Amino acid sequence: MAEQELAESTDEMAAAMAAAAVAAQIDDISRNRDDDVSDQSAGDDTGSGRENAQAAAEDGTSPYITIKELRSISRARSLRLQPDDVIVAIDGVPFDKDIETFLDIMFECDPDNGRLLTVWRNGVLFNVIARGPLGCALEHTKPEIAEKATEDFGKFTVDPIETYVTFEVLRDIFRNCVVIDTRLSSMAMIFPPLWLMQHRLWEVLIATFLIYGTTLAVHWVLFIIAYIILSIYFRKAHLVIRRSFAMMRGRHIWMVVAEKSEQETQRLCRRMDPKCIFVPDLVGPPVVDEPPKKKRRRRASN
Repeated sequence: MAEQELAESTDEMAAAMAAAAVAAQIDDISRNRDDDVSDQSAGDDTGSGRENAQAAAEDGTSPYITIKELRSISRARSLRLQPDDVIVAIDGVPFDKDIETFLDIMFECDPDNGRLLTVWRNGVLFNVIARGPLGCALEHTKPEIAEKATEDFGKFTVDPIETYVTFEVLRDIFRNCVVIDTRLSSMAMIFPPLWLMQHRLWEVLIATFLIYGTTLAVHWVLFIIAYIILSIYFRKAHLVIRRSFAMMRGRHIWMVVAEKSEQETQRLCRRMDPKCIFVPDLVGPPVVDEPPKKKRRRRASN
């Protein structure tokens, strides 16, 4: 009887092992089918991209890419790109491929370093650093616009991406602008009061001095602890502080550009809007409208 039970359990184990082997074979077959389907779909996407490029050429459009529409939440909107902006080059190399290739490049880019995109807008070229897909609708550029962009790009110099820094430009309705360097300032961490005075953040400066004075009145050790904590806070929140106080004063983010210095950023903004005002001004006075001439009042004839 025991031998019979042992034989039955052995048969059950063998049947279970056989069923597991069959299931593994089925999984391998389905996985191979999925890989074949994905390879075929990738091939179809590449073919569709080529067909799009050929169709664009047949339709009289150029390989340049134009932003057609922005999503409400997208990287393109955070970079302050606009509809009808033309993407001329990637990392200084003119882009003359199809939209699918552009999407693949942006999807595969390093999120830490990003890609340097050269954008043409109404006769002005500027650079932005994108660290992933833009998240907007794209289309091929019309030939007449592409011709102008190509002509302007021939006079434009693009350096390696390592030489550029992202600057944010905030502007109010009176064209008063402030340029924010997104890099961390060592002064904000080493000596916060001087950094606050440099950027005219008077409200935060008063609060900082109150904290320093209160802690120093209690004990010098407490003052050192408060100084260290505030230094760490300004190191992490320096960009948010400058941006939020600029918005509190009626400014909104107008442009996000990649430039080498604040002076170059102001010069670019003047090409976009000759009347924009900077404090401090590093590129000279803006264009000022002439005051309207006063009309003489006609006397009523008797």
